[in-house]
Amino acid sequence: MFFFKQRQQRVWYDEQNNGNEEGDNVVKIGTLRRAPEIVAVFARHGFAGYIKDLGLAEKIPFTRWAAKEQNVKGEELRRALEDLGPTFMKLGQFLSTRTDLLPPSWTEPLAKLQNSAPAMPFDDIRKIVELEAGQPIEDWLLYIEEMPLGAASIGQVHRAALKDGTEVAIKIRRPGIEPMIRNDISILRQLASLAERNSELARQISLKAIIDDFAAALGREMNYRLEATEAAGMRESMKDKRIYVPRIFSEWTTERMLVMEFVNGKSLRGNVIKEMDVERRQELARALSETVLRQVFIDGVFHADPHPGNLLLLHDGRLGLIDFGNTGRLSEDMRHLLSDCLFALADRDAAALSMLVLELGARKPIERRQLQRDISRWMAGYMDIELAEVQMGAMLQELFAVAGRHHISIPKDFVQVGQAFLKVEQTVIALDPGSSLSGMVRDMAKEVLFGRIHPKEMIRESRSFLRLFKMAANKLPSILNETLNEWEGGQPKLKMHVTADNNLMRRLERMASLIVLSVIMLAFSIIMAGIFVSMGNQSPISGTNTYIIALITAFLMTVLFMTVLYLMWRKIK
Repeated sequence: MFFFKQRQQRVWYDEQNNGNEEGDNVVKIGTLRRAPEIVAVFARHGFAGYIKDLGLAEKIPFTRWAAKEQNVKGEELRRALEDLGPTFMKLGQFLSTRTDLLPPSWTEPLAKLQNSAPAMPFDDIRKIVELEAGQPIEDWLLYIEEMPLGAASIGQVHRAALKDGTEVAIKIRRPGIEPMIRNDISILRQLASLAERNSELARQISLKAIIDDFAAALGREMNYRLEATEAAGMRESMKDKRIYVPRIFSEWTTERMLVMEFVNGKSLRGNVIKEMDVERRQELARALSETVLRQVFIDGVFHADPHPGNLLLLHDGRLGLIDFGNTGRLSEDMRHLLSDCLFALADRDAAALSMLVLELGARKPIERRQLQRDISRWMAGYMDIELAEVQMGAMLQELFAVAGRHHISIPKDFVQVGQAFLKVEQTVIALDPGSSLSGMVRDMAKEVLFGRIHPKEMIRESRSFLRLFKMAANKLPSILNETLNEWEGGQPKLKMHVTADNNLMRRLERMASLIVLSVIMLAFSIIMAGIFVSMGNQSPISGTNTYIIALITAFLMTVLFMTVLYLMWRKIK
């Protein structure tokens, strides 16, 4: 935590100097130090072996961390990410959702990362608020409380009131956080590119794509205008009167400041739930489940982080839904694919489910029969259990893990659905242990199925099909004409795309390295032979200076050769 506070102070200094040459130099120096600093922190927590597995060994000093630590798990990774500051804490939270890549022993500790930070001084908050609003605080606010409602690594929230008396919550992005995150993301991308060049493991998990997805998600979370748009859209589409979404004041909202209606309530945690009567708890459990399911399967826009901290029990008994920095969007095709997966699961159809999982996209050729067998084996665990009794969130996480073992990329939107189901299910069970999200999914399936066969939907799909068919039909005559002309001229063209095999490329690279190493050894032998011949033609006494120069040259050539030999050996290995 001491390191984290130091980073914040340094970033604040960088921000204050942003725009002048001295500030730019500070940032550049920080960038040069940051990459080795990142690798060193991971190595200190026992990840030197994993760093080498990812092809990043050249970032580690030669002899300091040679051994691969044993039994290093998610708890050590969580501590390393905490030491590295806000960007990496967010990375840990992001990785905690990737059950297709990491086992529970890694994801569960990462999910415990606390997104908290020391509060910023109120004078700094005042400057940002006035800068974003374009006027002094007194001109548009009755008051703003100096004590924050909450302080996270990216933003800080204060209670205030507009001139008309409307109470609002103002979220302000921390000053200096953007250049630090941009710098860290740039370094992560460079390390990911280096890893994919040197490591088969990094290529298998598509490390660059993972970092790109994380950067995109973090960029959306930092842009408060996007969060305001999502919140306003959910407020407009909310059908359930038992769920309340606060109003957004778009006229005051900017990219760095979000102004929304203040909702006074208590977080939906243990003590608050215990104080409610059973009937009220059951009603809220059903309202929350139906809302999330409708957002996923009908609206296509859903709150991806419905944990108890983002759910408030209001004074009028309704549930308030807040914090829309993490939302998911599903296209119509994605919604259909997700519902088809659930239909196949309900029918215990492993063959259909394996085909649907394959549509998600494989990173490399896979064995279809093996995938179907693994899905059948996974599904066997649910054969004797009614779908209404299944924990949907945990079940989807297991399915994603099976797909990940077969190098099938799970779209981030699907991962968000799995996390949303997992979190809302935990809250629903706390409210009403007898309720089940899966049972409500079964009821929702009827509405989804009828919606897909509704005349309006079928007409829309027919129009789309005819449009695509017409486009293909328009291209067909010209394609046939070009093909016939090529055949008549006796010059038909055959285009093929050949994807290089990773093992073959690795063998070729090793052969090339061996050839280069042989040439270097031959050159070294010739040079050293020449030096020793010249030394043999004179005595150490009569030609002292020349003799010393020859010895120094031989020594330097030996050091240079051994260094090149070591680097080439590591490359070949």
